[in-house]
Amino acid sequence: MTAKHDMKKLVEEMYAVRDRGDVEGTLALLGEGCTFRMVGNIRLAPFSTESSGHAFRQAITQLITVWDLSKIRTAIYVDEDEQMVFAHREGEVRHIPSGVSFQTEFVDKIHFQDGKLVKIVEFVDTLQVAETSQIIQIA
Repeated sequence: MTAKHDMKKLVEEMYAVRDRGDVEGTLALLGEGCTFRMVGNIRLAPFSTESSGHAFRQAITQLITVWDLSKIRTAIYVDEDEQMVFAHREGEVRHIPSGVSFQTEFVDKIHFQDGKLVKIVEFVDTLQVAETSQIIQIA
């Protein structure tokens, strides 16, 4: 079982590296076998489908290179018994290709096993993400 302090420290480090735009550093902290899924409609695939392996690497790389989260504040809540971290994140997000910035908040649910991050589930305003990145257009 991973200690509460260790889980919190690893998540804080992951966000710091991610927020600097360091793809390789972020992937190194996540480790092999970690999965990612953004909760949302299938139309947001591949982000809304659980990815691992090469698809995981592609999804994380795209998220880091397209979305600037450097102005986001984070509050971390650790459930040591369940080996899970909930991170409430809020602040200004910038879509790098379009230059569009907006205020938002979202939650990450991060699962641990044997001291490693094994699963990340992200709850975001998927409509905002889809419109900003022009995955879909709303009249």
